[in-house]
Amino acid sequence: MRPDPLPTAVPAAKAILRERLRARLNTIDPATAATAASQVAEHVLALPEVASAERILTCLSFGTEIDTGPLVERLLASGRQVFVPRADPRDGQLHIHSYPCPLSPLPFGLLQPPQGTPELAESAIDRVLQAVLVLGLGFDRRGFRLGHGNGYFDRFLVRRPFPAIGLAFAFQLLDEIPHQPHDLPMAVVVTEAEACRPRPAPLG
Repeated sequence: MRPDPLPTAVPAAKAILRERLRARLNTIDPATAATAASQVAEHVLALPEVASAERILTCLSFGTEIDTGPLVERLLASGRQVFVPRADPRDGQLHIHSYPCPLSPLPFGLLQPPQGTPELAESAIDRVLQAVLVLGLGFDRRGFRLGHGNGYFDRFLVRRPFPAIGLAFAFQLLDEIPHQPHDLPMAVVVTEAEACRPRPAPLG
């Protein structure tokens, strides 16, 4: 196995990979994307981490990301309590809101609860949430995620007791993604083709 890139090279390698994956995402046709979203929902609902969870935080998709709409609808229909995040650039943190709730579009198209929407207290997050479903530009088979570079989920997931589950198209699941010490691996990465659990780290 190749050694990880030097720390100073990781941000540049991530930037190149982000552009490559964004370009690939822009080539997906709507019918293929809709089929994949339905299959991802099936795989996610079959996970033991989700089957046993009653309160789940999930990203709301935008643009060409895997559509989480069908999954959210099925979670709500099954009686689960669903929460969605709001990224706040003023404090650099994710704020957690019970869903359904009002949504407002950001300039780049993502819908999220507006400031002032009732939210889960920070002190209650670890006690209330039982799983989190996370989107990203890419994931690898070690569980590492390539986000958009803002670090909201990296900061949010530090020392959380609940599992983080990545959602992606199959082509977004790579063998390796450059990572840094603050990058946290997912417990599972789910695509339309599989539910991938990270490989054990090699010994020695």
